[in-house]
Amino acid sequence: MTPLVANAGLPMLIPQVVLMAFAFLPVVLIEFAFMRKAMAISFPKGFVDIGVANLYTTLIGVPLAWSAMLAMNILMSGIYKYGTDSPLQMLITVTLQAAWLWPYEDHLFWMIPAASTILLIPCFFVSFIMEGYVLAKRWPSQKRHEVFSSVLRANLWSYLFLLIGGSYWFLTRVRLSSN
Repeated sequence: MTPLVANAGLPMLIPQVVLMAFAFLPVVLIEFAFMRKAMAISFPKGFVDIGVANLYTTLIGVPLAWSAMLAMNILMSGIYKYGTDSPLQMLITVTLQAAWLWPYEDHLFWMIPAASTILLIPCFFVSFIMEGYVLAKRWPSQKRHEVFSSVLRANLWSYLFLLIGGSYWFLTRVRLSSN
């Protein structure tokens, strides 16, 4: 029988997927708004297609991006616990260990939103590639490079929305803790 380890840390996969699920509809709306004109797509079909592409990203892409970030975390930091003694250590810790946070109980209130925001970086790249391929298949009459170009622009805007949301979450958590 294996004992439970209470201080094993926090894998950020579940919070990240949950957050992306909550952001799903606003993201699809933003991306549709930016791709509609460029790709000359109609509301029902274009909206559904972009929704399907984002569903792939949420269910497959986010876990894939998280796995890549976890592998990078392990390669760069191993199982080393950086600590939170200085602002520089805190920045290094939350950045290099964003996929799986060590159990810094006194700091998780700000580390979870910070790590979620940092995880948007690999999610952006996976999202762009995955959505580009899905939409290129769903829109065979469109030029492939135009689909990818449109997806890139739309994802820049939708991820800007997610970045603003993550930053707001982080700042409110920090502000609440200082009161």
